[in-house]
Amino acid sequence: MAVRITFSFYGDTQLDRTLARFADNVQDARPVWEVLAERFRRAETRQFRSEGRYASGGWDPLSPRYAAWKARNYPGATILVRTGALRDSLTKRPFGIEVIEPSFMVVGSDVEYGVYHQQGTERMPRRRPVEFTEWERREWVRILQRFIVTGTTGV
Repeated sequence: MAVRITFSFYGDTQLDRTLARFADNVQDARPVWEVLAERFRRAETRQFRSEGRYASGGWDPLSPRYAAWKARNYPGATILVRTGALRDSLTKRPFGIEVIEPSFMVVGSDVEYGVYHQQGTERMPRRRPVEFTEWERREWVRILQRFIVTGTTGV
C-alpha cells in the first residue's frame, strides 16, 4: 500500500510525496518521525539564524519606519523575531505543535500570526519562516525510504 507524505505549514506545502509499500513494511514509524522532527528543528534554526537565507534566499528587509521602531523597542531583535515566540515554537522541542504517533507526525507552530509571515499580506511581504531547501526535501524522502526498506533511519 502506498502512503502519501505531506508536510505543510499554514497551507504552504513543503513536501508532498507518495511512497510505495510504506504501510506494508512499517508498523511503527516513530523512530523515523523523531529523526525528521530533529531535522526540522535544525533546518528551522538555520532559517532563523540566517534571516531566511538558508532556504528562502533571505527575508525581505523591514520597512524603514518599522525597523526604526523595532530597534528602539526591541534592540537587537532580528527579522521575524520580536518576542521570540514564533522562532522558539519552531526551533525548540517540544515544538509549539508536536504529535508523534506510530503512523503520523505533526510538528509546527501554535503561534497564530505565523501564517501572516508564511503567506504575506497586502501590507507585509512574504517571509517564510518554514521553507525546505530542495536538498532537505530529498533527504527527508531518502530517510523515509531507507526506513521502509531496512527499518533503520541510517542516522
